Amino acid sequence: MMNENINKILLSLLLVITMTTQAQQPVASASLDTNSMLIGDQIGFNLQLQLPQTTPFRWPVFTDTLTADIEIIHRGTIDTTRMANGMLRIDQKLTITVFDSGYYVIPPVSFATGAALDTIAETEPFLLNVFTVAVDTTQAIKPIKGPIAAPLTFAELFPWILLIVAVLLIGAALFYYYKKRKKKQPVVFARPKPKIPPHRWALDELEKLRNEKLWQKNLIKLYHSRLTEIVRQYLDDRFGIMAPEMTSQEIMQAAYDINLPDKNLRELQQILELADLVKFAKYTPIPGENSQSMQQATDFVKDTAPASENKTEKMNGSNEYTKEAIAEAAPTVTRNESYAQ
Repeated sequence: MMNENINKILLSLLLVITMTTQAQQPVASASLDTNSMLIGDQIGFNLQLQLPQTTPFRWPVFTDTLTADIEIIHRGTIDTTRMANGMLRIDQKLTITVFDSGYYVIPPVSFATGAALDTIAETEPFLLNVFTVAVDTTQAIKPIKGPIAAPLTFAELFPWILLIVAVLLIGAALFYYYKKRKKKQPVVFARPKPKIPPHRWALDELEKLRNEKLWQKNLIKLYHSRLTEIVRQYLDDRFGIMAPEMTSQEIMQAAYDINLPDKNLRELQQILELADLVKFAKYTPIPGENSQSMQQATDFVKDTAPASENKTEKMNGSNEYTKEAIAEAAPTVTRNESYAQ
């Protein structure tokens, strides 16, 4: 009797060990959303692998086809889930399609597992039935339908509306000009605004900025932004360099290309570099650096002004221009004002 009980206990332990060992083995499985489909339809082919969390594995790499006739339309992401029993579950969904009717075998998908990746876990093969739409041959063949006219949208009409308006405006202007010329009447044009030289505008704006004392009010970033905006606009107006839309490096390259003197190039580079440090690197310059940038900007504008303007200002005994000179050129000047011809 005792031997019989011992045998039962040993048998139970052996069964438990066998089940545990089997539960720890890698298991590969697959499923289809459906076993039958129409030509060109898309269905899901779901792959799953379960194995211990510490077991290495290699997931198969799929190309554009599963077989010669079964195409892969989309490869989903590989999702990993850690299970409570110490197992790891990996899932991936493939979207497949077939463009010919018939029966197709989806072969087993193999997964390499184990320390040396020499253990193979495979899914079961599947049979996929692809059929075509039934055609009633007793009915007469109907002609192909023509294209269906879609209503025009406002977005499609808008460019044409702008074109028509532009043509009408040009036509009206030409007609007005023709009528005036035919009657020998003078054509009225707006009187051009006086133009102030770029260097005088820049010096005036720098003086305004100096008097605002922004960096003394701890508005350092605004101070350097305004300072570089004046210099950039001056480069645009004086030399045709599109500095307001350029980076500092692009501005320096353009300045080199027009052969500015080395002294002025150094001044311009120091102004731009310090401004970039303040605006982008949150650098806090010492007071002397703030004043130096203003002086460098002023010297840069004066040194690069047209030679005739510099000569006139030196004959007046000062490098500074007078308010009366500005008043003669233009009553009011702002940075954004265009210099009309």
